Amino acid sequence: MHLRGNIAYHSWEEFWSQAYTSPFFKAAYDDTSEKTDWSLSERQLFTQSNGRILLGQDTMGRLHFACTPHERIYAVPSGGEDIGGQFKGHIGQYYQNDTALLLGKLQYEFELENGLLLPAANREAITEYTDYFLPTTTSGYPEMEMKIFSFAPVLEPEALSQSRIHPLPGPAAVLFCVEAVNMAGCTLRGRLRLSFDQKFVSQFEHYGKRFEDYAQNPYRAEWDQKLLVLWHPQVCAAIQLLDAVTEGEAANPRIYVPFEMKAGERRLFTTIIALAPHREEIHENLGIVYQHTPLEWMNVTSAFWKSRLGRIESGIRENEELGHKYSDMHIRFILDNFNCLSFNGRGQLLTNWQGAPSHSLSRLWGIDIEPDVVSVMYAVPEVGPCAVEYLLERNRPRFSLYSDHSMFFFISPLLIAGKYLELTGDSAYFQNRMDVLSGLEAVYRGMLAHKHKERALFSSHYASDLIVFKKYDYGANVQCYYALKSWCAIQKAVGKQDEEAQELLMRMPADMAECMEADGTFGRQITGGNNLEENKDRFYIPEELWYYGGEDTATVLAPLYGLYEFDYGPYVNLHRFARSLFITNYDPEYQTLRELHFGMNPSATGCTLRLGGSYTRREMLHALEILFERLDETGSLFWWPRAYNKKRCLTRCSQGQGAWIQQSVEQWYGLRMDGTNRMLTIKPQGLLTSYKLTGMRLGVFCFDITYEEQEAQTVFIVKNCNKVDFTVKFVVRQSGAAAEGKLQRGCILVPAGRTIRKQFYTEAFVPEESGIVQTECAAFAEQGIIFRPYGIVMPKLSAGKCSIFLLRFVIAHMETEEWEKVSVELEVPKGWLAKEKQYYIWDYQPVFTEGKTVCEIGSVKPGTHGVAGFYISLPDTLAGDEKSVMLSAHPFPQTADGSLGDIELYIEGECTECTEPVTAILRVNGVIRGQCVLPVRILDKEEYGRKFDRMYHGV
Repeated sequence: MHLRGNIAYHSWEEFWSQAYTSPFFKAAYDDTSEKTDWSLSERQLFTQSNGRILLGQDTMGRLHFACTPHERIYAVPSGGEDIGGQFKGHIGQYYQNDTALLLGKLQYEFELENGLLLPAANREAITEYTDYFLPTTTSGYPEMEMKIFSFAPVLEPEALSQSRIHPLPGPAAVLFCVEAVNMAGCTLRGRLRLSFDQKFVSQFEHYGKRFEDYAQNPYRAEWDQKLLVLWHPQVCAAIQLLDAVTEGEAANPRIYVPFEMKAGERRLFTTIIALAPHREEIHENLGIVYQHTPLEWMNVTSAFWKSRLGRIESGIRENEELGHKYSDMHIRFILDNFNCLSFNGRGQLLTNWQGAPSHSLSRLWGIDIEPDVVSVMYAVPEVGPCAVEYLLERNRPRFSLYSDHSMFFFISPLLIAGKYLELTGDSAYFQNRMDVLSGLEAVYRGMLAHKHKERALFSSHYASDLIVFKKYDYGANVQCYYALKSWCAIQKAVGKQDEEAQELLMRMPADMAECMEADGTFGRQITGGNNLEENKDRFYIPEELWYYGGEDTATVLAPLYGLYEFDYGPYVNLHRFARSLFITNYDPEYQTLRELHFGMNPSATGCTLRLGGSYTRREMLHALEILFERLDETGSLFWWPRAYNKKRCLTRCSQGQGAWIQQSVEQWYGLRMDGTNRMLTIKPQGLLTSYKLTGMRLGVFCFDITYEEQEAQTVFIVKNCNKVDFTVKFVVRQSGAAAEGKLQRGCILVPAGRTIRKQFYTEAFVPEESGIVQTECAAFAEQGIIFRPYGIVMPKLSAGKCSIFLLRFVIAHMETEEWEKVSVELEVPKGWLAKEKQYYIWDYQPVFTEGKTVCEIGSVKPGTHGVAGFYISLPDTLAGDEKSVMLSAHPFPQTADGSLGDIELYIEGECTECTEPVTAILRVNGVIRGQCVLPVRILDKEEYGRKFDRMYHGV
C-alpha cells in the first residue's frame, strides 16, 4: 500500500471481518423518513465528517447529502420583531455561514445482462456504523451481496501540514463506494449504474417545512473530461464514478461501469464527490483524494479515530448489556459532536452546527458550542484554540437590548480555554498569544461589569433562545464560577495572579447558597436563581417560583467544576425536586423536564441532567435506561424525543450530548485531568462498576486504566502511556455506593511508560432510596390517590395554527397492592372530540369519532406515576398557536405545606365565554376510584394574553 507505518487492513474483506459494529445501534431499510421527517435534521441518517465536509447516508444506501460551509461569516438578527425577511434569527443565534450542500441522494443499482435489476440496497438492508465512524448499508440477493459506504477522509499524519490542526481537516470530498460479492456460483456480467438528483441548498432555517422545497437546480451542468460538474453561484460539485462510461447531456447523464465478475469475486466501485462554494476550489480537493485508493484512505481515517478514541469497555454489575451499550453511546456522542464543527483548510473554525445536520444550516447557537467543543477536546484537543479564537470575535450578538444578553455565550471562550489548559497543560499557547490573552481578559472584565453590586453573582437575560428565568440564574453562575477558575489558572500559567478573581471565586459558593437555596419538601434545595429585587420590568419569572430549566446543562456540572461534591444536600434535593410533581415542568410521561417552567417541548438535556444528578445507583441505572430509550437507531440523542416512535425531533442535541460526555469522562469514569501539574484524579461516581480503557485520551495525554469494584475491594491498574511522569490520585467509594458514603483516598507517582496496581479494601454500603411519589402522596393525595391533569401550557400536535392539543392526567397511589386494569374515561364539551393516546407513543394524525373515550393504562404499581393521555380536537374557531391552551395554574403546590387549588382550562378564542367542563373518571378493576371535573373557560385574545403574562411573569 502507498502508506507509511503499520497497516491495519490489507483488504476490504479483512476490514469487514475485523472492524467493530455495535449490536445496539443499527437501522432497517426506511423509505418513509424523508416523507414524514421533512427537515433534513430529523431524517434517519448515519453521518460522518472530516472537519471540512459533512455527509449523511440513509438506510436506503443513498448518499443523501454532503455539505461544506462558506468562509463568509455574517451576523443574523438576535431577537427583535420578525419583519419577514429572507432569513431571521433568534435570541440565541448570532452568526451563520451559507452552506454548499448537495442534496444528491446518490444511489447505485446493478443491471445484469440477463435483464435483472438489483438496487444496491433492498428492503432487507441494515445500516450501521463500522469502526464507529463509517456509515455502512449491507444488503443482499441470492446472486450478489453488497456493502455501500461513504466517508470523508482525514489526511495522512506524514503529509505536509497546511492546517494548524493537521491531520484535520480532510479534503472537501467524499468517497461513496459499493463493494459487491458475486454469490451466483457463475460469472456475472452487467453494468453498475450511478444516479442522483442535481439539487443544491445554500441556506435553510425552516424547521417543519420540507427541505426539498428549498433546493435549487444548478445554473449549469457540464462534462469536464471525466468529471460531471454542477455549478451554482453558491455551490459547486464535481462527481466522478471511477472507470465509468459517461453518456448523454450533463443535465440528464448516464453514468455506468461495465463489469464482469467471476463466482466469489469481490469488486469495489467508487464515486468521488468534491464539493466547494466555488469552482476554483474543486481541483485542489480532488488532487488530495486522488492520492490514495479508498482502502488506503480508510486505513488513514480509521487509524486516526482509533488513536483518538482508544478502546472502551464499560461494566455495570447488574446488567452487562447496559455497560456495553454505554461504551458505544460514549463514542457515538463524541463523533456526533465532532461532526458539528466545520473548519476551513487552514484549520480555522467556521461554524458550530447545533446538531449535524442542523435544522438551521451552518448557524451558530450560543449555548451549544461550549459543551460541544469540550466534549470533542477529550479526544481532539487541537480544536480548543480554534474555538477560543472564533468565539472571542463572536461571543456577543451584533445588536441587543441588553449588555448581558447571554452570560452563557459571553463567557464560553473562558470555559473552553480553561478546559483546554486542563487537558493539555499548554501554558505556551497563552504565553505566546497575547491577542488571545487580552481577549480572555476582556471577557473577564465583561463578567465583572454585570456583577451584582454586593454579591459575587452575575446577571444574564438569556441562556440560548430562552430567558434564564431569574436575573441571577443558578446555572449561569455555575458557569461563571468555572470561568473565574479558568481565568485564575490562565493567569497562573502566564506567571501572573489576579487577586480580585480569586477573591470572587472564594465568595461565590457562599453567595449562591445564601441567595439561591431554600427549605423545600425534600430538605434544603437549590431554587434555580434569584432576581434580588431587580425585576421591575417583569422580564423574569416571579421570585417565589422555584425552577430548573430543561435546557440547563450547567447546574449538573457544579460538582465537576469544584463548587461542591455530588453529595451536597441542596444539589441532591434539587434533582429530587426535578423528578417530582412539585416542580412545574416535570412530565411523568416523558420522565424528564420540559424546556420552560410552564412546559413546551420535552428536553433531551433533561435526560442527561437527570442521570448526572442521580444520587443512588438505583436512581442512576433507572436514569440511564431512560436515556437509552431516548436514543434513535443510530445511537444519537435528539433535542425533543417525544415518543418511542418519534425520537428524532428537531436535530441531534449537541448541547446535551456534549455535557453528557463531560459527565461520562469526569463523573462516571471519574477521570479528572490537571495537565499543568501532571496530575490525574481517578474518582468513579458509582454508575459503572468496572471498566477497561485502552489508549484512553484525556486531551494530549494517554493512559491505559482498568477499574473494578468488587464486594470487599476496589482495584485500579494504571499505565502511564506518556513521556512524562504523572501523579495519580485515587478517590474510592464504598462498595455499592454512588454519590453517598465514606471515601478513601490514595496517591502514587507513576513514571512515564510504567504501570502500577492500586488496591483498596472497602466496606459494603446499604443505600437509602428516596420515595418521591410517597412524598407526593403524603403532600397532596386525596383519599390516598393522586388523580389530576398536569402541566401548564398544553402541548400541541403540531407547530403553527393547530386545533389539537394533549391533555394528560397523572395517577399515583401508595396502597399495598398493585393496581390492575386501570383506565380513565374522558368526556369533553359538545363540539369537541377526544381520542385516547397510548403511553409514550406519538400519533401523527389521531382519528376522532366522538367526544367520549377511554384510555386503558393497565397496571400502576404503588410509588410510581401512571399517565392517561388524550388528544383533544377543538372546533376550528379555537385553533391557535403552541401556547393557546393552558391550565390556570400548576395543579400541584411547590412545597409539601402548600395546598391543592382549583384549576381551570383556558383556551384562547375570539370572545370570552363559558362552556361545559371536561370530565375524567378513574377506574381500577372497573371500580370508580377518582373523578376530575375541569372547568373550561374560553377567553378573548386580550384576556388570555393577560392570564398568560401573569402565569409567566407574576403579578
